Amino acid sequence: MGIFDKRISYKPFEYPEVMQFVEAINKSYWVHSEVDFTADVQDFQSQLEPHEKNAVKNALLAIAQIEVNVKTFWGNLYNHLPKPELNGLGATFAECEFRHSEAYSRLLEVLGYNDDFLDVVNVPAVKDRIDYLGKMLKNANSDDQKAYVSSLLLFSILIENVSLFSQFAIILSFTRFKGYLKNVSNIIAWTSIDEQIHANGGIYLINKIREEQPDLLTQSDIEAIYDLVDESIEMESNILDWIFEQGELDKISKKNLLDFMKYRVDDSLKKIGMKTRYN
Repeated sequence: MGIFDKRISYKPFEYPEVMQFVEAINKSYWVHSEVDFTADVQDFQSQLEPHEKNAVKNALLAIAQIEVNVKTFWGNLYNHLPKPELNGLGATFAECEFRHSEAYSRLLEVLGYNDDFLDVVNVPAVKDRIDYLGKMLKNANSDDQKAYVSSLLLFSILIENVSLFSQFAIILSFTRFKGYLKNVSNIIAWTSIDEQIHANGGIYLINKIREEQPDLLTQSDIEAIYDLVDESIEMESNILDWIFEQGELDKISKKNLLDFMKYRVDDSLKKIGMKTRYN
């Protein structure tokens, strides 16, 4: 049996390695309701400069919008890879993504930006990224195995492993360099750990599929993936321009963040046996 073939019996697992990702999420389990943001709100209102407030607001809005747009991918994993252990993986990751969306919803609420969340989809850079995500995920529910594998690959290496990490770094910098927003940074740090686990799980699946059915990812497919990688970095560059529309931060520049994302792209590509794109 291959990874696309349905297995009804729960055990023995054909892919027991996926349980390491399930266990990692379970061990890092958190909920936003255990965190008090009172001190963070005070920091935000009284300690941050206007351009810093705007950068934090826009970074949180960008993260929240991604979290809304990727909710269903992992929940549908069993429809394509019908094994009980892979169903467990998908269900665990999907529940985790829901907790993320709830956490960022609360952060925006306590900082007073609920209305901005309604309007952010009209920001050109955000709208372009939403459209780009739609293009990447257009085959996420496809019955065609080749099309689905491409979506799984792009989702794992670009959305889970790259697209949010510049925004994570922006917010974490306030705690690291100034000692502000400590509990907001806890949420960011916990989310980044989760997203790394999701990416690692997706990379594991891609490598298994390539091992079993290498014909599902041809050279022409790989070239198309590189084009989408370049487009992804361009989208993220535009997002950073919007985040820093009132000025960059003292300790972290747009160039630093773009280099960081390119490093993460190359790291992802290496992990699935592809040539790096930028270094």
